Amino acid sequence: METRYSPSGKKRKRPMRWQQKAALVLSGALVFAFCAFGLPYMVVGDVVQASPPTGTPSAPPATLPAVPASASPAPSDAPAETAPATPEPTPFVPILTEDAENGVWAYEDAAVRIDIERQQPLDGVVATAAVITPKQGALPLRTAFAEGTFGQNVRARTREIADSVGAVFAINGDYCGFRDDGIIVRDGVSYRENPARDALCLFQDGTMQILDEDEMDVEALLTQGLWDSWSFGPALVVDGALPERYDTDVSGKNPRTAIGQRADGSYVAVAVDGRLPGYSEGMTIEELAQYMLNLGCVTAYNLDGGMTSCMYFNGNVISTPCGTANQERSVSDILFVAPAE
Repeated sequence: METRYSPSGKKRKRPMRWQQKAALVLSGALVFAFCAFGLPYMVVGDVVQASPPTGTPSAPPATLPAVPASASPAPSDAPAETAPATPEPTPFVPILTEDAENGVWAYEDAAVRIDIERQQPLDGVVATAAVITPKQGALPLRTAFAEGTFGQNVRARTREIADSVGAVFAINGDYCGFRDDGIIVRDGVSYRENPARDALCLFQDGTMQILDEDEMDVEALLTQGLWDSWSFGPALVVDGALPERYDTDVSGKNPRTAIGQRADGSYVAVAVDGRLPGYSEGMTIEELAQYMLNLGCVTAYNLDGGMTSCMYFNGNVISTPCGTANQERSVSDILFVAPAE
């Protein structure tokens, strides 16, 4: 191969061919392009995000929306959800109203409502009528003996017996200790079985019935729910109607006490003032029967009257007894309503 020298004796460089020149230019262009555009995107072993073009705001990194806790699937071993506990019902606060001047009284608790009104059903007659409405299906009427004992010589005033048992309302009963006949059942216990007249019977389901004592099978009736029976009379209203006749030893106008029941299951208690000239003369049995019917009773019964007749409410006698010093006669028993426990 021929070697070319310059006139000075140095070795001549072989002239570049055009292909070599083109390759050199292309290589330089690639190096320039890499330095200008590729280098900012690479570091050895890592990938980095390119800087945004000048003047373009940087967008925040994308994030997934938060998933509510309730939407997150529960682990397979997580306990099952339980319903929130039902809050305890708010206790009923007893309501008491007393307006003796206008003759209006009322009481209400979780088990019973009592509405009392002084009325003038006839000219020259003053009576106090109470409507006793059960609210929970429980039997609101209760009975009590003087000193808590059944006997002919055990007596106390209605107000004293009522106070001893914590009654909010009371009327006198049939004065069962005054005589030795009649059928007497109290709180499901038979105290005397000597048939003599019609009896008022109260059953555990709250219903009242008037039965002939001569036809009463006390043992069988107790198994059927007989709870109380009173022996005085006469019957005033039977099956929503007035009887054709009344058997009574006390005729004329007198103080009277009666108890009855309406078709809706509520009870009506009445104390008629009497033997008080210029204030109230009292009622006959016939007038009392008509009065109980007018008050809506489908069953009604006459209890002991005269000086015994008395109605008590919240610590006070609210009728006007005709006994000495306007106090009622001592008796052996009462009917009463106690505040809900």
